[in-house]
Amino acid sequence: MKQYRKKILLILGLLSLLVVVTGAYPLYRYLTHDRYKVWSIEVEPAAYEFLADRQGLVISWKETKNSNGKRDKDESIDYGFSIHGKRYLSTESIRLIYKSGDNRFDVKKLSWGEYWKIQVYDTSQDDLPLKEYDLLKAISDYDASYFPVSSAYTHFFAYNDQEYRTVVLQKTGGDDRKEVLFNMATGKLEDIPQEVSRPTETRILYLLYKFTSLKNYYMGNIDYPIIIPPSVIEQSSDWRLKEEYPAVYDLMTKKKGELYILTNETDTKLYSDIFRLLIPKDRDLFDNLTVYGEVTKDGKDHVVHSYEEFISVLKPKEELKNIS
Repeated sequence: MKQYRKKILLILGLLSLLVVVTGAYPLYRYLTHDRYKVWSIEVEPAAYEFLADRQGLVISWKETKNSNGKRDKDESIDYGFSIHGKRYLSTESIRLIYKSGDNRFDVKKLSWGEYWKIQVYDTSQDDLPLKEYDLLKAISDYDASYFPVSSAYTHFFAYNDQEYRTVVLQKTGGDDRKEVLFNMATGKLEDIPQEVSRPTETRILYLLYKFTSLKNYYMGNIDYPIIIPPSVIEQSSDWRLKEEYPAVYDLMTKKKGELYILTNETDTKLYSDIFRLLIPKDRDLFDNLTVYGEVTKDGKDHVVHSYEEFISVLKPKEELKNIS
């Protein structure tokens, strides 16, 4: 009888444990993931290399240990959401309990575990020193009656030798919105200068691979930041990059390395220095290169044979700003 009672107690104990465990997991999911309506992974460089006199930077990203993602934390990932200029490169990580634009969001009344962090790397130094800023605190210091909306509106802006991320704010309890500037050097929010009508991105970083016949060479399969897809990797074994920067080549072809062109303007000379590396080493970048009419002075396609010819047919930089 005692033995039978022990079996009953053991079974009941196991059932109780099962209930506790199965109930604990949903609670864990709620506290760590499911309660957040907006969230993003948190990344850090797994490896990086400079090239072209430090005017280009290739980073292979991985998730941090604190990230919300489910990947192996040592696995290289496609990121593609960095905002950068000549000196600073930034990423972000988010956990919010309200959807973007939900005007119940109040930066003065944050729920446990909520954050919006911006990580800023200084690319002027070899070790890419990192500063992490609390965007919600920066907003509270600027004007606590606002909250941030989707980072889909975020882009780079340069002004008076300062590098910024744009941030769109919305009134708590209302619908009014405004755009402000996040200074990547200070972590503070600033108003848009009165003399600036709108803080637009003026660089045409994709000039060579979108508006010339290089587009055909890459089969239209690369974007910015420059990530080499498998279809392009297959034809990259004779690239000048592999010979001159083998570590960079390995990052881009084996570890999902993303190439950033470190400039605050449309720098055609820098673009050509970078892209001469991303073609066969026995080929000149401007050998029978077709420049499409969208970016030429007369609106017609031109075949050029040198850098000098290339810049001679291009629209002025002020006009290139309006190209999309």
